Amino acid sequence: MSAAVTAQSRAGQRRIGATIRISGVLNGDGLALWREAGCGELKATAAELGRDLDLLEVPYELVTACRFPLANSGDKRLRRGEEVRIARKDLTHLVRWMPSLKESIEQIPDDCPGFGFTVFQPRAEGMVAMGFALAADWPAWTAKQARAAGLMCAECDNDPRQREERLPYNIPLPEKPNKLRLVCGRCCNNGLDEIERLAALAGQPS
Repeated sequence: MSAAVTAQSRAGQRRIGATIRISGVLNGDGLALWREAGCGELKATAAELGRDLDLLEVPYELVTACRFPLANSGDKRLRRGEEVRIARKDLTHLVRWMPSLKESIEQIPDDCPGFGFTVFQPRAEGMVAMGFALAADWPAWTAKQARAAGLMCAECDNDPRQREERLPYNIPLPEKPNKLRLVCGRCCNNGLDEIERLAALAGQPS
């Protein structure tokens, strides 16, 4: 029985190791593996990757995450998928099976972005932060990819991912109040004008 378990573990080790080398994303929060919805016929699904990690006793979580639409696709919506995420504190369990990963983990910069892409939402009662369900490789997307995903500023087309003075705020057009529209802080007075507008509509002091 022990030999059978060892053989299964080694097979899981090979599958996970190959997948990480091809498509793993390492950042300040840990390591992620993204899979598009319905990819099972072409590659292992997120659930199948999770079963291999269970076999290797590596803690992880499955989350919904989206990537930019493909340039040659007629569908311009974000591509919905699932992401297997291993928290940085749990990567030691993975290093046991993939020792070469240790050096890469040690080289992660202190200011390296993590999994979450935070968007600030002005409301009548003040500002709130909300998470945007993006795949962990969002910091590395090109400007064209970020634009296709709706991450560039709708006013000046600058990239709010990189610099603090250009943090992203969701400022929908009044005629489309439920449609996400990102504007950098420089173009929207850091959301303060929108708070005042919403407070006035709600009859609240800003």
